[in-house]
Amino acid sequence: MAEATPLAQVVHSWELPLAIDQEAAALDAVAALGSAKGLKPEDYALVLETATERWQVTGTADPQLRRAVDEALKSAPDVLDEIDAKAYFEMYGRLRDGSGDVASLTHSVSRRLLSRASLVAHLLGEERFSCSQAARLLAATEGSLDVPHGAISVIARKLGLLPGLDRDAAGQELWESDQALSLALFPDSSVEETSTIAGDQAEIWLPEVDVELLLRRLSRSGQPNEEPFWPYLQMLHWCLTPIEFYDHPASYLYEFAPRGHVGLDLFKRYPTATGNPVLNNAKAVQTLNSTWARNRGGDDAHSLVSLLGTIESLPFVPRRQVARVLRAWLLRLIELRTVEPVPIQAEITDELFTVVTDYVTENETYTQGVIEQRVVDALSVLAFAKQGWRARGLGDGVNASNLSRHKLGDVEFANVDERCAIALEAHGGHLSVTYVNDHARSLSRIIEQRLGESWSALDDPEAWTVEVLFVAHSRDSSGLPSAEVLHGVNVVYKYIDYRELVDRAREDSTVADRITAFEVHVIEKLNADTVRESTREKFREIIGS
Repeated sequence: MAEATPLAQVVHSWELPLAIDQEAAALDAVAALGSAKGLKPEDYALVLETATERWQVTGTADPQLRRAVDEALKSAPDVLDEIDAKAYFEMYGRLRDGSGDVASLTHSVSRRLLSRASLVAHLLGEERFSCSQAARLLAATEGSLDVPHGAISVIARKLGLLPGLDRDAAGQELWESDQALSLALFPDSSVEETSTIAGDQAEIWLPEVDVELLLRRLSRSGQPNEEPFWPYLQMLHWCLTPIEFYDHPASYLYEFAPRGHVGLDLFKRYPTATGNPVLNNAKAVQTLNSTWARNRGGDDAHSLVSLLGTIESLPFVPRRQVARVLRAWLLRLIELRTVEPVPIQAEITDELFTVVTDYVTENETYTQGVIEQRVVDALSVLAFAKQGWRARGLGDGVNASNLSRHKLGDVEFANVDERCAIALEAHGGHLSVTYVNDHARSLSRIIEQRLGESWSALDDPEAWTVEVLFVAHSRDSSGLPSAEVLHGVNVVYKYIDYRELVDRAREDSTVADRITAFEVHVIEKLNADTVRESTREKFREIIGS
């Protein structure tokens, strides 16, 4: 039970950053100091009470008070070894005086904040909080401690825990990491497909939010021939950068100094020259919120705020995962808007058709499946695009969502009269049971979708058959499913290699057919501005040009 002596009341009024179980030791240490001065506890309490009142009024602690505080702090070395009276009053002085953009705090708020130094140290050191996140937590749990991140940074700096962005780690190293993810997620996607894929990825952690819609508005993908407002995308990128390293609230702009090297280096990577986007568009605000968006106007401003608020609502680990996807999305937008394609120049002949199909038959292209998919498009047209069969998915990006595109595979051919559909899934390398089972799960949703759209209106589900044709270089020797019934529809799974698909394509096709299919579905698609130059370089290597 806490002591109620006059000396205890004075010591407790200091609100020092001590653990509760250390308060008794602190009181004993102060009492011992008074005894060494020849003062009784009640007399020493009067002396310290007077010094404490003077401290509150003037903001300056006299030597006697400093000595007593020092003894109290040293009595609990396991709490915060770095804080003695000198450090304590230095932090107090900086909080009272304020600095830069940080307003000064009152005596009581400064004292209360310093009482939480141990918690702040834990949050910064162990939980990887930024100062902004620590400030938000304190404000949420202790209403009297609604302080800016700059106040937390006073404690962080003194304890050697001030969060910061390393120019290399948060610059080139992070860019290369995000670039690798961007390549994996968006190997050949358009602006619209890129937003869909990123939205699908974000849905894993944010099923309740339509991230795709927010990204489409931000990129202005629904407005033909209109560039996105690049400063908003730069601001988004800046807000997402610290999240890779710290538990940081996404909407907070200024803790990591957008005027610094990391921010300036990042902004220069964008195809715009409008100065610092943060200072130009949000100089007078600390966070991007609904008030800021209303003042700016436009769907993209509101979408930016909604996106940041949504990310901010997540715990740290999923917040960082979503931030990675969105940074990869931003890199893809930059690429799509800035890179000029160098078209493949080649005479299209049956010999060229053979060279490419022979290569794909024997080898992976290591283009994230882009060349394989385009070749499969051409081969599937030759093999299955007969009278009465309608194609869906030809030319779609490798990672285009089957569900959003309402298609049963990478490409499908459906014959309504025969109540049959053939879906092809192109897979570079080895096909595993796990991959097939995962596809079957998504296929169930698409079949349900198609039944609702039209199939059920035409016939009973059991009248329909879907044949899924997996094309791969190799596959598991056992465990691959052969058939199942999904929502009443009969589904048959078949597995072939690329050579078998080539042979099917050649069976009934003429040289002219093959040349036309190759030109339309391979060359023209690989020359699109959605395809990376590295993919075209690989194709040139394959054909020896």
